[in-house]
Amino acid sequence: MLLKLKWLFFIFSCFFCFSAIAKQKVPVDIFVYHLKPPFIVNQAERSGLYFDFATYLNTKSSNFHFRTIFVPRKRLEVMLESKSFDGILLGVSPIWFKDKAETQYLWTGNFYADQDEVVSLPEKAFEYSGPSSMIGGVLGGVRGFYYFGIDELVNKGEIVRWNTVGEFESLQMLQFKRVDFAVVSRSTLSYLSKENNWQNQFHISKVPHDTYQRRILIPFAKKDVFDDISPFVANLANDPVWQNILAKY
Repeated sequence: MLLKLKWLFFIFSCFFCFSAIAKQKVPVDIFVYHLKPPFIVNQAERSGLYFDFATYLNTKSSNFHFRTIFVPRKRLEVMLESKSFDGILLGVSPIWFKDKAETQYLWTGNFYADQDEVVSLPEKAFEYSGPSSMIGGVLGGVRGFYYFGIDELVNKGEIVRWNTVGEFESLQMLQFKRVDFAVVSRSTLSYLSKENNWQNQFHISKVPHDTYQRRILIPFAKKDVFDDISPFVANLANDPVWQNILAKY
């Protein structure tokens, strides 16, 4: 009986010891602003690649505990400009945050390779060869999104742009023939096509509007976080665990 009590005491001691160690992990917020699949599939249910990435990092890091939080882009910009940003920003490019030289923030390697496709209907297939090739046409875009080179011609009145609340809606506008073409990220187009049985319903231009790497922006004040997670990000392409997560989408 005494031996049994000693074992129980040992087990409970280990449990509380491990719990204490787990609680010592420093919390880090992962901010995101792309409210679209596959990155955010269901915000209320916390499903999507951005949420899965936080879970993945939590299995890798022994120093930090990560939590994904959605914040609109404009609010994030205010936070960054006012120096009140306290976390890391996932799925972004240095160019989008005026840091092409990568001197304002720390940047990890590639989290997700992506590109913005120029999509049209097969019966009116459009091949993009630069912003000027869209002159005289009607573009379906997302409100608040900036399409470099294209928006400049929209402002001159040479391209008509109809805005929607998201890329799903842009594709619907295309299906309804209210626009001639739409700019949609490859990641989202692939996910939506599978979910809605839209295969072969769209023509994708051989030339995309843009290609880029979605990376992680980290303030210099959080260099310890950068040093901790950079090796994990650098190894994503070779990690079968992460590749299995990607395969879900």
